[in-house]
Amino acid sequence: MTTPDTTPYADLPAEWSDSARTTYAEIADEHPTATAAQLAALYEACAMIAMADDLAATIPEHGMMTKGSMGQVVVNPAVAEVRALRRDAIATLRAAGLTAPPKTASSASVAGANLAGSRWHRR
Repeated sequence: MTTPDTTPYADLPAEWSDSARTTYAEIADEHPTATAAQLAALYEACAMIAMADDLAATIPEHGMMTKGSMGQVVVNPAVAEVRALRRDAIATLRAAGLTAPPKTASSASVAGANLAGSRWHRR
């Protein structure tokens, strides 16, 4: 898809992070027959990734913990926002069918899940 004269980022917003731009290019390459709706969802998900990356870059300035309104130590609110943006980006990609199907569970995983289930569901 990429020719020597172009880059996979040519039509993407310059303010997007490298992570968002790479995600867009890789997913678009993996789904060459994506519909317009899927491409729109991909674009929005990558915009959320870019926003999360920008916000995450501000966390070190104030730290993971900060002072709340009453002076108490609380988790920096940006942490929750970054997590929510990344979760929403993944949900958007899944809803558009742009993620890989989950791998089948190994027999060890199934056995472990059965053991855990029998332990907690005896009552």
